[in-house]
Amino acid sequence: MTFIAAGILAAAVSWVGNRAVLKVIGTRVIVVSAPFVEEAAKTGAALAMGASLVLTHGVFGLIEGIYDAWGSGLRGISAGLVSLVGHTLYGYITYLIWQHLAGFGIALAGGYMVHLLWNFTVMKFLVERKGV
Repeated sequence: MTFIAAGILAAAVSWVGNRAVLKVIGTRVIVVSAPFVEEAAKTGAALAMGASLVLTHGVFGLIEGIYDAWGSGLRGISAGLVSLVGHTLYGYITYLIWQHLAGFGIALAGGYMVHLLWNFTVMKFLVERKGV
């Protein structure tokens, strides 16, 4: 059950970290910086607390998903479910890389790259669909 505490810790660290990065760097790079902050917080919390890497990522995704869905209607619920599934998947990918290559840095980089690719894909879609 330490994965629950690790996921909550990772969500708190990410919330503070992302807000700090946003203030210092601005919104243009949040798509690049947020995945790093979040992946480092989730993987670091799981490692520090001896928790399941995948389940820690899943708890984080659930928390982010609830935050995304709160007061946003059906679109928010969809975004929340995508957050839960996506963050659990990032955790699984990080876990697989860790198991096969036995390196924290390489595993973290792999999870970050997949998360970053997702963010860029979503942003490209939003720009094309809505002209954001």
